[in-house]
Amino acid sequence: MIRSIRILAWAAAALALWWATSAASPLARQFLAGLEAYQAGRYEQAIDQWEKIVRSGVANPELFYNLGNACLKADRLGPAILWYERAARLRPNDPDLRFNLDYARSLTRDRTEDTAISLARILFFWNYQLSRRAIAVTGLAGNLIFWLLMIAWRLTRRRGFFRTALLVAVPALVLILTAAANLYDDGRRRQAVILPEAVSVRSGHQPTDTELFVLHAGAKVRVVKQQKNHYQIRYSADKIGWIEQQAVGLIDTIQ
Repeated sequence: MIRSIRILAWAAAALALWWATSAASPLARQFLAGLEAYQAGRYEQAIDQWEKIVRSGVANPELFYNLGNACLKADRLGPAILWYERAARLRPNDPDLRFNLDYARSLTRDRTEDTAISLARILFFWNYQLSRRAIAVTGLAGNLIFWLLMIAWRLTRRRGFFRTALLVAVPALVLILTAAANLYDDGRRRQAVILPEAVSVRSGHQPTDTELFVLHAGAKVRVVKQQKNHYQIRYSADKIGWIEQQAVGLIDTIQ
């Protein structure tokens, strides 16, 4: 059972403004139309309205979360997981979001070995509890504080400033290195979600090429290469092949 949708703060403010001025903005009208459709059980209509907001340039974790809920209600498992994953990049420690994402993942048909992933979550827990933006901003802020403390130490020669600077330097350096690693990883190995109910992963670009294996809706993969209308994807160490671009949704890109 998924947890309920949430009304965006900006949409609530827009609704109040609408009552005051009798002229809602197009985005507010689209959100409210989608909310009304969702509550009436017209999930495809809700998806259509909310995706229009996304295509206008709005990147909001609450909106992505609601889209995930609507897609799951509409039995569109692949898109549901994609929207939850996009929301999780912006707000990774949201309990309702994690609950719904875990529930949606439990419905998928494909399984991989999670030992390495679980170990990474333990050793690098901050990278899974904070958003990537928060990691980068906090690391840069720590770096700034370090240099301010060093300047204060140079001017006053008080050891307290120097000791505090060293304490700040370690987590700041770790966060900056983490942000750099995330940036490199995003550019080199983009993550994506399988959208159709089932898709053949082949040895090449042609429909006649050998079918290596089949993936199903919601499976999470890494994009290794891009050629024309195809991606080379990696699902696990022994499962690498080619699929059409339209069969996957990139988590870091709104298509």
